[in-house]
Amino acid sequence: MAKTIVLITGGNRGIGFQTIKALLESSSGAPYHIYLGSRDLQRGREVAAGLPTAHGNTVSAVQLDVTSPESVDAAVAAVRAGSGRLDVLINNAGVNFDSMPDQAVKMKTLYDINVVGPSRMTDAFRSLLLTRPPAARAGDQAAAATKRIIHVTSSMGSIASRLDPKFQFYHQVHTAYRCSKAALDMLAACHAYDFKDEGVKVHAFDPGWAATEFGGGDPAASRQRGAVDPRVSGLACREIVEGKRDHESDVIVSINGDTFPW
Repeated sequence: MAKTIVLITGGNRGIGFQTIKALLESSSGAPYHIYLGSRDLQRGREVAAGLPTAHGNTVSAVQLDVTSPESVDAAVAAVRAGSGRLDVLINNAGVNFDSMPDQAVKMKTLYDINVVGPSRMTDAFRSLLLTRPPAARAGDQAAAATKRIIHVTSSMGSIASRLDPKFQFYHQVHTAYRCSKAALDMLAACHAYDFKDEGVKVHAFDPGWAATEFGGGDPAASRQRGAVDPRVSGLACREIVEGKRDHESDVIVSINGDTFPW
């Protein structure tokens, strides 16, 4: 059975790391080979080497900086040489800078990583995403249904929720971050349109408020304030990869079965 080939950016820690762990534990369907994207290749290799694998699942590291066209092109070449195709692209790498005082600089920086990065990745990997595994080319429709792009967004990018006083993060400002994630949601919708006749499913995934170091956060303090274990986020992303939430294609898909409007 051909493996499902997955690439995840920002895979060496946080939600990306937990998503990889969840996939490596999976025994559902074809085994996975996962490319763990990391800006620091040595760190990525160390993380990959320490991950337990089961059920024929495997993982390897690839150097990947989504702000660098040269790095992205090199990653495309590595995946093409190693696997010949890509079945699932998870655009997970993202940032938030509370400490950056200049709002305009912050906005440009966040857009470069949170919006331009996923756009660059999707464009660069398009040909590999459209390359079918041998079983699909032979008419196996189950294999043909595995192609996916998952944009890891945030409920804070939901325009409808921003003006809802009942929304969990109503009083959180984070203007630049919110705008970048709202733009990423539009990118996901545009990609859904662009790929609709190509057999590629596109998802916008909110991993919830997870207890990670994202944005300079303190995981222990975040847990005390109600943040979820990032493993919950990883398992929720695995559900999307494995087709368990395909019926929720016109909303932001979140953890625990939740959704958010655009």
